[in-house]
Amino acid sequence: MKARYVVAALLCVVAIVWMVSLLQRNVVFFKTVSEAVADRGDDGSRTMRIGGGVVPGSIDRRGDGVDFSLTEGGTTVSVRHTGSEPQLFEDCAPVVAEGHWEERGGRTFVSSRLLIKHDNDYEAPPSGASGSNCPDDPIE
Repeated sequence: MKARYVVAALLCVVAIVWMVSLLQRNVVFFKTVSEAVADRGDDGSRTMRIGGGVVPGSIDRRGDGVDFSLTEGGTTVSVRHTGSEPQLFEDCAPVVAEGHWEERGGRTFVSSRLLIKHDNDYEAPPSGASGSNCPDDPIE
């Protein structure tokens, strides 16, 4: 009789460990640009999301994607995105890039997905916007 309870308890423990393991592998962390740059040595190739504002004049479109810089909190990082960008992607846009560092401690963030952060009342910055027209910290 006790053997049944021991086996049932062991199965429950194994199931809990398995579920926690799955959750840890599937969680995508969000960091601001300044947090991501500060932690990049520890993050390695872990998939995460980083958020900031697109630096005006930094957008360089390629055949398979776009290169640009993201800034937040006085820190700037280069992003190499493969794939199409969202319709509202432009200078000063608040962007969340999902991807990973090019290498452990690398300087380029390699992205496979871009999200534009806005609410229902979003208005694009005026065309020809300069850096002074961008919000200081577009990602809260």
